[in-house]
Amino acid sequence: MPDRVTIVPPALRGVYEQWRFAPAVVANGLIHCSGIVGTSPGGVTPDWLGKGGDAFSGARAALAGPDAPLAALEAVRDPEAQFATAFETLAGILREAGAELSDVIEITSYHVGISTHMESFMKVWARYLSEPWPAWTAIGVSELIVPGGLVELKAVAVYRNQPR
Repeated sequence: MPDRVTIVPPALRGVYEQWRFAPAVVANGLIHCSGIVGTSPGGVTPDWLGKGGDAFSGARAALAGPDAPLAALEAVRDPEAQFATAFETLAGILREAGAELSDVIEITSYHVGISTHMESFMKVWARYLSEPWPAWTAIGVSELIVPGGLVELKAVAVYRNQPR
């Protein structure tokens, strides 16, 4: 395996090309996932949420044009749905790399309004993650790059498909 493999789900190709960052990079047996905010077209709660739908629909809608600005991304307005959408998107990126949420060993979460939304975030966390719990750092911030974003998830997962 090469020293580094860039993971770009087809729906996020525009993010990679326009904004010059990889959704994930595999290196040294680990998958390093870039920060993810739960987005959707128009900021509405996705009707597929919890049904295994298209976790990348928000980015796909925002990137419809070749020069789409970053501000075209819209965070899901409902906080709990935004958190779930972020976890679904993270899971989609991990699937593209051949992993799943149970392979996550570390998460950093960046929160706008951390004390206001932490209880709701923890309910969503428990729907997507289970023991053994990953290492976790939660950081309160004043804003995120996606307008209306309340949480951004950055994760590291074990790459289990590596040659042995």
